[in-house]
Amino acid sequence: MGKNVRRLLAAVFAAALAVGIFALVGCSSSNETSDSSSNSSEASAPSTQTVTDMVGRTVEVPGEVDKVIGVGASSLRMICYMQAADKVVGVEKSEQEDSVTCAYRHVNHDAFAKLPVIGEGGSKGVTANEEAIIAAAPQVIIANLDKDSADSLQQKTNIPVVCVTMSDIVFDQKLYDNITLLGKVLGKEGRGQELIGYMQDTEKDLQDRTANVQKKTAYAAGVSFRGGHGFSGTEAGFAPFSICNITNIADAGHDSGCFDIDLEAVTAAQPDYVFIEGGNLGLVKEDVAANPDYFTNLKAIKDGNVFSLVSYRFYATNVELAIANCYHVGSCVYPDQFSDIDSTKKLDEITTFFLGAPLSQDLMAEGLSFQKYDLMSM
Repeated sequence: MGKNVRRLLAAVFAAALAVGIFALVGCSSSNETSDSSSNSSEASAPSTQTVTDMVGRTVEVPGEVDKVIGVGASSLRMICYMQAADKVVGVEKSEQEDSVTCAYRHVNHDAFAKLPVIGEGGSKGVTANEEAIIAAAPQVIIANLDKDSADSLQQKTNIPVVCVTMSDIVFDQKLYDNITLLGKVLGKEGRGQELIGYMQDTEKDLQDRTANVQKKTAYAAGVSFRGGHGFSGTEAGFAPFSICNITNIADAGHDSGCFDIDLEAVTAAQPDYVFIEGGNLGLVKEDVAANPDYFTNLKAIKDGNVFSLVSYRFYATNVELAIANCYHVGSCVYPDQFSDIDSTKKLDEITTFFLGAPLSQDLMAEGLSFQKYDLMSM
């Protein structure tokens, strides 16, 4: 009888001990789960963040942005450069028009064509459709607008508006500041650093190649501004010339910007090289046919130093095409310094880095390529 009691007490004790151990393990597991959940919460992105945009506005935006739209020139281009085209939920009507010289549109045309239209856009100015924007439900609007217009759009839509700016200068701190801002807003800081590093390295490469050259002179003809132009259409402060240490004859008397030059000024300057935007070659050929004697007296034409450019201004500056022009200009004027550069291959390398696609063949299909022109026999 005593033996049975002892066995019963032992069994009860073992059962109690097992229950206690289970309770302790359960408590420990519960605490670990709680701690893990707390740590995960602390590591996740904040629900909101505050940024200062490019016109000095303080804007509160979501900590994670998955849906965005671009309003105004350069905004959607910059989103594409940041590899965030997949976040776009609506586009301006003009952004659905395919043009290879507006490279970001061309690369993303199929995707953009399927998105809802949130305004007009284009060269005639921004006309945002607030109702369409609200229906598209972006978390953030990236906009190239002035402060008052941005404030008004934000108030009407109740959606944060982050302003970007644009610059005609290809290698520009303002551009880098825009990239840094969008990197933060779009959660693309790594891509932003990659873009800035690439451009800074490219600028240094171009400057290093042309640092000790015997400087040449050049003229950019057929430059587009507010439409196509013939031989007199040119630009002071032309980026491919300035970065490659080439004297631009159009700089005389002008700080920067596009204009129609007095053709006698070109004759007087007798540039060593002439470059012509391929998209306006037809207009230049009309000028040659109308006044062949003028052109036969230009030194660059006599020497066979006339080359093409790929138009890079379409709804503001397409940076990737501008940089490709820099390398092409450098290789034509200073061939020894650019002996390792094939302009067409460089173009594809650059557009692939910026937009994920080589574009030389698509440009060529539109009659745009890097080549030498013989104006007097065309």
